Amino acid sequence: MNAVTYHLNTTPTPKRRVTIKPAKLAVALAKNVGYDRAPEGITTETWLTPPKLIHGDPAKGHTGLGPFDLDPCTPEQGMPWRTAKKMLKPIDDGLKSPWPKTAFVWMNPPYGGHKNSPTSQHRWMEKAAEHGNGISLVLARMETGWMQDSVLNHPNVSSVVFTKGRLSFCRPDGTLGTSCPAGSVFIGYGAAAARRLKRGVESGLIRGTYLDMAHVSRVAGADVGAANDE
Repeated sequence: MNAVTYHLNTTPTPKRRVTIKPAKLAVALAKNVGYDRAPEGITTETWLTPPKLIHGDPAKGHTGLGPFDLDPCTPEQGMPWRTAKKMLKPIDDGLKSPWPKTAFVWMNPPYGGHKNSPTSQHRWMEKAAEHGNGISLVLARMETGWMQDSVLNHPNVSSVVFTKGRLSFCRPDGTLGTSCPAGSVFIGYGAAAARRLKRGVESGLIRGTYLDMAHVSRVAGADVGAANDE
């Protein structure tokens, strides 16, 4: 951020009410507060997983993270490319639908929502961790309850990759969008996921830092709630 010097004007001026149209407010929130920080009632655009993450980039010699058996979080209007053999839409309710234990899952879930909401990101992260077989891609929000409980301290998480820089996701028509407002993290559940994520970093498909969670030391802390007592 550039530093700017301002000279204060101490003369009182009348306050002026500024009205922002809902459409402009939604765009501003999407750009500034992150995909998972929009208030209730404000929605952001649908952003799709770039196909190279799933299928690779043959021109660069990159092998993708796929194939996957199940994607429980695809948009209602569908996608220009497949992310898994079976792709569930909101009408199929990927949270309530059973995930076969043998299914290797790709999950780029809906972001945000209050932690007590039955359809919030917390619920998706809990289900993916309990399933324990696949890869999730989410924003690297280290302070959230789902990150602390369903990622960093969950026994089924085998590996994580924190991206260097910010990923660009795709619009519903398949075109590449601008970089998202925060860094991302890939979360691996199980041995197969760990191998694929490690290969993705080594090959250059993913630019970031790979962590083998089996070799990360954890310290059990007292369950006293959030830092700000939320």
